[in-house]
Amino acid sequence: MRSSEWIQAGFAVILAVVAWFRPLVAHRRLVISMLAAVAIAVILLSRFLANMLAPSDGSILRDWLPVVLMLVPYWQTGQFFTGPDRTIQMRLMQIDRWILSLIPARVRTLGPSLRLTMEWAYMFCYPLVPLGLAVLYVAGMRQYASTYWLIVLVPTYLCYAITPFVPALPPRSIIDKQGLYGASNKSRVLNLWILKYGSIQAISFPSAHVASALAIACVLLRYVPVAGVLFLLVSCWIAVAAVVGGYHFAIDVLLGAITALIVVIMWLGHLIPSSLLATPAIAFVATP
Repeated sequence: MRSSEWIQAGFAVILAVVAWFRPLVAHRRLVISMLAAVAIAVILLSRFLANMLAPSDGSILRDWLPVVLMLVPYWQTGQFFTGPDRTIQMRLMQIDRWILSLIPARVRTLGPSLRLTMEWAYMFCYPLVPLGLAVLYVAGMRQYASTYWLIVLVPTYLCYAITPFVPALPPRSIIDKQGLYGASNKSRVLNLWILKYGSIQAISFPSAHVASALAIACVLLRYVPVAGVLFLLVSCWIAVAAVVGGYHFAIDVLLGAITALIVVIMWLGHLIPSSLLATPAIAFVATP
């Protein structure tokens, strides 16, 4: 199996095992276990289908498989959230106020146009992952797909792993945001609708959005620098939008970025075994 498949299957199974040792109701444990089973079944199915296809086609299928499975552990960790820890939540709010107090008030006062671009940036979190892989394909560098997924999945899943131990609501859900974040626009309404029906209704601590966005940008900076610069700017704006829009605490964003940078530094410092980064050579052999 590829490193990305080991990561996704292994993390899903670990969460399923942990669920049976945590004080959760049977229904939540069952959901976590079923999600792990789905992840494993999809990976096995993809390998079966890949064996029936031409080597290059099978490799393409497995290149894109992580896109389908990436949110499975997010929904699993959501089942561990049964309510906020008031002490932790208050501490996060205090740290947030301290960090934001370091920024001049005039800088924190943003016009409606800038706020609109931030809502767009935050919404862009969702297609950012497949778009990053698409850039590698368009640039003729799909041989780095395994590297891409390892550098993106590891910090993202580390954020998910910490989340159950920091149960807290996002800032927007704690207090009235109207005065703090400005009037709603259609893009914000859409973002909130997506979060209402697609999120776990709690923060991911650290911010997995920021971790994955920054990791994607760093991989592209290495292989497709022009695209990497663009993705880096977008990831920075996503980080700002997460705080300004009340989607995350400032400390979430900072720790998410640090998590991604640690993994990237390990990669660039050759501290990650090359065997984990390589895509099988058979994927690039032309078939007759």
